[in-house]
Amino acid sequence: MDRAKEYFDIAYPPVYGTRWPSIRLALSSKQKYVAVVNNFANHEVTVEKFQELGAMDIRHKYSYFAERLRARKEEINEKKSQEGEEDTSQDEDGPKNSKLIRTSLLELDDDALAARANAEPISRYPEEYRRRALAQDHVPGTAELDYISRIILPSEVGSAGISAMMDYVPATKLKGLEDWIEETDVFLDASQGDQDIGLQIEKQEEPINLPSMLKIYAFNKTDISDFPKPKMDHHMKLLDYYALDGASLLPVLALDLAPGDRVLDLCAAPGGKTLIALQSLLPGVVVSNDISDSRVQRIRGVLRQYIPNNFSGFENVSVVKKSNGCDFKEKEAYDKVLVDAPCLIDRVSMQEDDNSIFKTTRTKERLKLPELQSQLLVSALQAVRPGGTVVYSTCTLSPLQNDGVVHLALSRIWQETTIECSVVDMTYAVRSLSFLYRFGNNLGLRYGQVVLPSLLSNFGPMYCAKIRRLK
Repeated sequence: MDRAKEYFDIAYPPVYGTRWPSIRLALSSKQKYVAVVNNFANHEVTVEKFQELGAMDIRHKYSYFAERLRARKEEINEKKSQEGEEDTSQDEDGPKNSKLIRTSLLELDDDALAARANAEPISRYPEEYRRRALAQDHVPGTAELDYISRIILPSEVGSAGISAMMDYVPATKLKGLEDWIEETDVFLDASQGDQDIGLQIEKQEEPINLPSMLKIYAFNKTDISDFPKPKMDHHMKLLDYYALDGASLLPVLALDLAPGDRVLDLCAAPGGKTLIALQSLLPGVVVSNDISDSRVQRIRGVLRQYIPNNFSGFENVSVVKKSNGCDFKEKEAYDKVLVDAPCLIDRVSMQEDDNSIFKTTRTKERLKLPELQSQLLVSALQAVRPGGTVVYSTCTLSPLQNDGVVHLALSRIWQETTIECSVVDMTYAVRSLSFLYRFGNNLGLRYGQVVLPSLLSNFGPMYCAKIRRLK
């Protein structure tokens, strides 16, 4: 645990700047969960119970913000049309002085809200942000300078490759810790720009889709209440809800599940993301794969508790299999593939010593993680059909294991196969979930989105990148 904290305190401040202390505190604090209602149990009773507890219906709030985003976009497009010209010097939210399209408070992360609350003492800013500003001793005008000087932007990576994100640490701080950054070695040949690896970028122009059959509840941002222990529906012999880190929803939602989809969860254990996909009632089949007997048994154990064995029309929807995800045999067989890859598991590493990835006996395993992750992503891109979607996710803040792995995998795909891909920019699409998550903005991310842990909304961390296979 101490070894993990020391590693994070060296590796993350250059990337996350002044946000790191609040992230670190959140990682060491009580984790927050959401509850996914089991559609196969008595869900009406479960929903009523959550409402009595004062839990928030995520669908209800999501719908409100998604409609606001759509309405705002229509207003912007209409205004541009009336003016008869597009001002490309402004972002898609339009002029900063326009009252019609003013940025919502909920679209800013916690530190940005704190800075604004301190600079503009207006009653519309919640008191918790003012307290945060005072605690940070924020001086107006200094935050931007600090971010600019400490954050590595994509333009700064250049020919040095993704490894620059970790190399941007004073050499004096690395004395005696050389083995902790050896994982950067795997990126020495991944220094190409996006054009060099034939990569295209496309923007997702609609808010991220939340399937209508998913019933998900969470407590409001400042509420750290716990959900009660799941109860057995004695008629169906199933548990009434599944609790998991709320950030774990994002990769499944990013898949944009559609009716009849063939879905592969390549690294499925313990089975939470597979369960969310099944609870959407959309896929034609969900294949849950993992590499060992013990992990496969964990998946089966979760599914037994939440999915009926002989539900009419659902008998063949869930399939569990054991295979090496790095050498997955089925090619071009799936519409959607999720790669929730093994990683540093920052929160667990900060809080637990048992079997920690930072134990000296697991050093080689840890240093090989980026290589393993990139191979899993390559395998996923081979398993998805042309036109299909792959989502890569981790629960670490490591730039190497997030954007770095995506870049390495796409570079290998370009060099070793005839597959062509585009990265889907979800910046706009995830805004409708800003009421729930603290997204990491202005971090120089090239390919994905990251949910940052926060005391106000202690989910994550969760990195998520969406890739569409073109052919």
